[in-house]
Amino acid sequence: MGRLRTVLAAAAIVLPLSGVPSHAATPPAGDISQGVTFLANIPELRSAISINFIGSTMFASTVTGIFSYDVSDPAAPQLLGTLPQYIWENEDVDVDAKRHLLFLSRDPRGFTSPATTAFPYGAVQVIDVRDPRLMKQLSMTLLPSGHTTSCVDSCRYTWTAGPAAAATDPSDWGGRPIWALDMTDPAHPKTCPHPIDADENDGATDYTHDVQVDNHGIAWISGSGAVRGYWVTGTHKNAKTGRLQKATGCDPVPYAGGGTDLGQLKTRGGVMHNSLRPAYLGGNVVLATEEVTGTSDCKATGHLAAYDISNSYGGAGFRSTPAHKFRMTLLSTWTTEKAVGSSACDSAHYFTDNGKGLLAAAFYSQGTRFLDVRDPRHIRQVGFYRPTDADTWASYWRPGGYVFVADFTRGVDILRVGALRNSVTAPASQRRNQPNTASAAFGWVCQVPKALPQPGTPVAGRLPRS
Repeated sequence: MGRLRTVLAAAAIVLPLSGVPSHAATPPAGDISQGVTFLANIPELRSAISINFIGSTMFASTVTGIFSYDVSDPAAPQLLGTLPQYIWENEDVDVDAKRHLLFLSRDPRGFTSPATTAFPYGAVQVIDVRDPRLMKQLSMTLLPSGHTTSCVDSCRYTWTAGPAAAATDPSDWGGRPIWALDMTDPAHPKTCPHPIDADENDGATDYTHDVQVDNHGIAWISGSGAVRGYWVTGTHKNAKTGRLQKATGCDPVPYAGGGTDLGQLKTRGGVMHNSLRPAYLGGNVVLATEEVTGTSDCKATGHLAAYDISNSYGGAGFRSTPAHKFRMTLLSTWTTEKAVGSSACDSAHYFTDNGKGLLAAAFYSQGTRFLDVRDPRHIRQVGFYRPTDADTWASYWRPGGYVFVADFTRGVDILRVGALRNSVTAPASQRRNQPNTASAAFGWVCQVPKALPQPGTPVAGRLPRS
């Protein structure tokens, strides 16, 4: 418990800072398409992993702590405060805008520096951010795993995915389901009695990675070999059993989705990383990213994929077995191979949607790609932002056509996106297809570095990622 007390003590350290703008207006070296305007960079946020927003306040999760910024003027972000502590990985930080809460997901491997699996738990920390200048922890709940924590049912519950403490080898990452918390009282969360999505990969419990909630409140779980959706409110037919069942965040009701041949840890060395079911595509299409980084082969690196789920509403994706496999229908995939603005191949990572058919998709060293997905059978690149030193983990649409880019090397870049006209591929004479040797050096193991920097210290260089 000594190490845990150290973490809790670190969580109480608050350094409220005020407003000297930390930004630069000079675009970085690299390839930037027509229609994409660079506005600012926040270098203090090096090691940025994920971002979320409450109104005009941006909350950035980094290896060294949570930072809050006033971004009411996106071209001139103003630092408000910071909550320094070691964090690994909190890869998809979520917030409750109504109750002004931030949920921090801590990997079992992220409690100490150097990283160790000696501590047998992950954790969910609830942070009160009503005053972003003075953020404070309300609670910490230990769980068997931890990597991402997502709100479901309007943050009445949180679902946590990720590796368990002993999962240092990807071949041993099976058996990692979703663990849920009842957040009715965020100062005293209650652990739900049973894990969720415990048989997603052809009946076997495999590695779950992240959760996204669609416009109907259905929670989609992405992980090794599957993307599946669950009702968390109301009474619905259970797709697996055919019976009516009341849904809650502790006891969700299977809805649709199912297996994939992409994103299989054992056969492709990666997972289905995150997903989205856009309303504008009629409800029968799920977009998902596959993360595979430990390869220099452009064909094998992680794809962005589109699936038709219309064959899954009968629950076949919840009854799949090795002998009788069910797979969603793959419509198309997209990678940076041969795309305009590419210098190499790199894995797909997080993406967000502007609600009109345009994705801002992160591809690590290949930066942010703006993808038109209105025809999911033919995904088209229409713009890009690729700094030479990019290590882009996620890109976030904001009202007004702004995009905030979480880059582990650069910090946070802020863009304005206007008219985009670029085609899906370059002319043959300009095509480049070099392997990404940087990705090959790491692999999809989501490992923490051998030693984490002290909270508040900028991180130099590129660290292994997930």
